[in-house]
Amino acid sequence: MTVKPAPSPAPDADAADNPAWHLAVSDAERVVAEFEHALICLCEAFGRYNMQGLAGVSDEASFSGQDNMVLHIIQTLDRPKSLSDISRFMNRDDLANIQYSVRKLQKAGLIEKASDRSARGTTYRTTDAGQAVVADFVARRRELVLAPAEEMEQLREQLRGATKVMSHFIGLYDQAARVLTTRA
Repeated sequence: MTVKPAPSPAPDADAADNPAWHLAVSDAERVVAEFEHALICLCEAFGRYNMQGLAGVSDEASFSGQDNMVLHIIQTLDRPKSLSDISRFMNRDDLANIQYSVRKLQKAGLIEKASDRSARGTTYRTTDAGQAVVADFVARRRELVLAPAEEMEQLREQLRGATKVMSHFIGLYDQAARVLTTRA
């Protein structure tokens, strides 16, 4: 079966003022494509920040940004988390990659298995060493990210608006992914 590409809408009048981009022939498409590009750059910068942040407060240089996120999720509410808790929190379905992070964090002594009495299966909690690493990371985050942001008065309201927009797009992309899995 041959998949035909969706027809492109006719370029709008503003498109003549801007170079063509395969993702955007109208102003509405251009705004979304620029948002998506900013989101890609934000994700990559956030990943580097998480990777460098964890490496900077631990003795392990081979941690990834994902490893740091998994560590913080396990520490959240100071309550053990299962793999499904972690994947749900991260909106991920690649359990093998999350398990890899869990194994690395266990090997480094930052997390450990909690009691296996949970109906959810194995859960994990941070160790004393893991809690110290989390506390160091949080202190550096306050110094390097939050303190400079405090000086920008309007930033807090802008972040609330950005969070709403991102939540909307999470729903759109998740729905589009579900639809795409059913198409040939």
